[in-house]
Amino acid sequence: MLLLPIITGCWGRQEVNDIGIVTATAVDRADNGAIEVTLLLAVPRLVGTSSMAGGGGESKMETTAGWVVSADGETVMDAFRNIQAKLPRTIYFSHNRVLVLGERLAKEGIDPLLDVFQRNRQSQMNSFVLVAEHPTDILRFKPKFEKLSSEILEEEIVRGVGTNVRLVEFLAMLHAEGQEAYAPVVEWIRSTEKKESSNLRATVKTAVFRGDRLVGMLGDEATRGLIWLRNEVRDGVITIQVPESYGGGKISAEIKSASTRFRPSVRDGRVRIRIETEATLDIAENASKMDVERHLDTVETYFERDLEERLRALVDKAQKQLHTDIVGFGQSLYRNDPQRWRQAYAERWGETFPNVRADISVTVKVLNTGLVGKNVDMWEGGQ
Repeated sequence: MLLLPIITGCWGRQEVNDIGIVTATAVDRADNGAIEVTLLLAVPRLVGTSSMAGGGGESKMETTAGWVVSADGETVMDAFRNIQAKLPRTIYFSHNRVLVLGERLAKEGIDPLLDVFQRNRQSQMNSFVLVAEHPTDILRFKPKFEKLSSEILEEEIVRGVGTNVRLVEFLAMLHAEGQEAYAPVVEWIRSTEKKESSNLRATVKTAVFRGDRLVGMLGDEATRGLIWLRNEVRDGVITIQVPESYGGGKISAEIKSASTRFRPSVRDGRVRIRIETEATLDIAENASKMDVERHLDTVETYFERDLEERLRALVDKAQKQLHTDIVGFGQSLYRNDPQRWRQAYAERWGETFPNVRADISVTVKVLNTGLVGKNVDMWEGGQ
């Protein structure tokens, strides 16, 4: 009798033959004003198909194993139901990898539209959030190396040098104290001049929100600065220009470790944030006439200046142009002194943030300069 509960069948089982597995979801505003939802469904019989016979003994590659279905609705859930009416199988969201938000819809406000993803028990909160001008076209992309465009997007986000934001993190930023949301941008990138050689990639650009509305974009340099301030640096390369007084040229270094912390304070009624960034680097290439080993302290100073300028550019753009606290200054103040935050800044942080004084301190340590110097002694075997 004790074994009976564990040998029973699964009451809530769902057979693969009865479900339509969603791998990517796109939400945008349709031309008629309705909510447009697009799903990329995996076709199980084609996922494992690598080729099919062709003439001349060669094989013809399957271009995709996905099926794209779209429908409009008054709400996201209404659009889901309209899509379900077109399918012979039950929509299954537990394998959704990517959520692509349309720019047109994001500019209007996305918080109400994300409610369904929080309530649905099948929602994959670890799926990545992206922003695109035409999200439906992104899902219709036919990849060359993978079976599904969702696989391409996931790999681009994980391996890329830009930001990567999961749904649970995006929702947390939307509702956090003193923190605005951001998400990477995905678009078409042509590998050559030929149209058929287009590629899909998450760019080194970032969509910036104020509240739940899209208010602007960050370019490559600003995005890299955001990654440093948000402690999201995993790896990468920094290149500096050597002054002509030292011979000119460039030096590149690989990032081995990086960390940034905020130290908030209030002086004379003005909020101040001290940004302390530390990094360790390995010299990867010396394309200059400078002797790195001899002038190591000077090289470290140049890297510190480069990073400081990068961080300053981002802070200035966030404060003076976008007026949105994507860097999390308010969040650091809230964590440091919650009572003061609620009493003095919570209700008017949007007005306070542009006037916050940011003091930036960067410390760089070069750990390894490489195995060779400027002068290399050649050894000739047998002589």
